Amino acid sequence: MWSFVGEVILKKGGAERLRKGVRNIYVKWVKEVRGPVSGGDLVVVKDEQEALGYGFFEGVGAIAVRVLSTDLKFSPEELFRSRLESALRMRERLNLGNFFRLVHSEADGLPGLIVDVYDDLVVMSSTSLGIDRRINKITSILDELLRPDTIFLKNDSRPRREVNLPTERRFIKGGKKEAIIREGPSLFKVDVVQGQKTGFFIDQRPNRLEVGELAGPDMKVLDLYSYTGGFGIHAAISGAKVTSVDESTEAIALLRENAKLNRVQVAGVAQRVKEFMESDHNIYDLVVVDPPALVPRREMLNAGLRTYTAVNAAAMEKVESGLIFTSSCSQFVDERTFLKVLERAAKLTGKEFKVLGKRGQSPDHPVDPLHPWTHYLKGYLLEVS
Repeated sequence: MWSFVGEVILKKGGAERLRKGVRNIYVKWVKEVRGPVSGGDLVVVKDEQEALGYGFFEGVGAIAVRVLSTDLKFSPEELFRSRLESALRMRERLNLGNFFRLVHSEADGLPGLIVDVYDDLVVMSSTSLGIDRRINKITSILDELLRPDTIFLKNDSRPRREVNLPTERRFIKGGKKEAIIREGPSLFKVDVVQGQKTGFFIDQRPNRLEVGELAGPDMKVLDLYSYTGGFGIHAAISGAKVTSVDESTEAIALLRENAKLNRVQVAGVAQRVKEFMESDHNIYDLVVVDPPALVPRREMLNAGLRTYTAVNAAAMEKVESGLIFTSSCSQFVDERTFLKVLERAAKLTGKEFKVLGKRGQSPDHPVDPLHPWTHYLKGYLLEVS
């Protein structure tokens, strides 16, 4: 399971990138593969003179090797335990309560692995053949560290499908499907089996809390792409009159359960955002725009930017003098590009705005500067008039 099978020899450019700290080695940087290597095997990564580290040989998609360590004395089994323990210690220092992201792929030194914790329920997701082959061992370590009731493997993400990795959902331990989490003053029911991603969008935690602080009694708040009501519930607890819109009937049903759980009123609308915006004639004091990734692939950049422009323009038209929190979780849209989108939206609507601040992802989603996709969530708080 943890033994080395072969060697991957890098071209000069690939070796230089690895020495600088890049941990995902692309096929185009590989000069030669030596040995009977297949997808998921552990390999030593070298240039022509020396060993540079080791990692998982992928054999699918654009990534050839996910490098785990540049220290050959640090065994893979020791590495996984050490990095999972380190990730847990960091989250414990952040005082995140009963839910958090435990492993954020490259940013936690475990490329291809995502682990989210919802109370006593753990969800794992992988985009790596190397991780797939060692799921049981990783599960064993997580079980020792966390002692959860349930560990659920949710391997059906878009990145897996794009490189033709097999998809599956299964309980590795236990069978609990739902958990109740607390975020500030709010409670949320999370369905890890049927819910999007791993069940909840943990990354927006600080932004949801801020919206709750910005909202006030009798303010009118519009929450677009609301999912199960994260932003809207916080605003309603602060006394705001909230309308939440999502095209998923399942999400809106759970939003209504969350409203009851928190003893607040939220108007949940199961409708496509575009259709709602075209038929709704209300003006709001605060609008939240939190769409899914509208640029899932680089070749969709132009089309996605047009959609971001359109939805933000529509949001600006719903505000006479108020606030908009808007975000993009598309890794191919950087902060400056997203700001240009907002500038175009304002020009189209004849609105003016001031940037009150940049916003990003929760600290349990750390960013590795050498792997920019770990910094995928960009947001702006705007004053619009």
